[in-house]
Amino acid sequence: MATRIRPVASRPTAIYLRCYPCDTVRMLDFWQILERYSVESGLGEATLFLDNGRRSTEPLAALADLTRAVEAGVCETVLVPGPFVFSLDDAKAAATVRRLEEAGGRVVEMPRPPYSAAPPLVDAVAAC
Repeated sequence: MATRIRPVASRPTAIYLRCYPCDTVRMLDFWQILERYSVESGLGEATLFLDNGRRSTEPLAALADLTRAVEAGVCETVLVPGPFVFSLDDAKAAATVRRLEEAGGRVVEMPRPPYSAAPPLVDAVAAC
């Protein structure tokens, strides 16, 4: 299910999350950690773009919306737990990061503790 929360027009920062199979609890953990990091680092509240339960090989509506927002100059910073949210294939994930950066965005990976209340990221990635 693709979800965009909050109107992107007033939020230059975005959070992008995707996990397959759908994992509402882990996505909520990542969202809260990234949202807190965004506010505490001075980026303000972020718009959430969520493709939870979608394979990276399927059409990703929220990622397409995010890409359009970056291309339009509405979104400047994209916070992610890691590039794996774009694809588990490293080359495809890197291509998506490159595409967002070439469009004028800045992709920022989730910082390590103290912002991470979740178990080590390696454990979380295994399910995504």
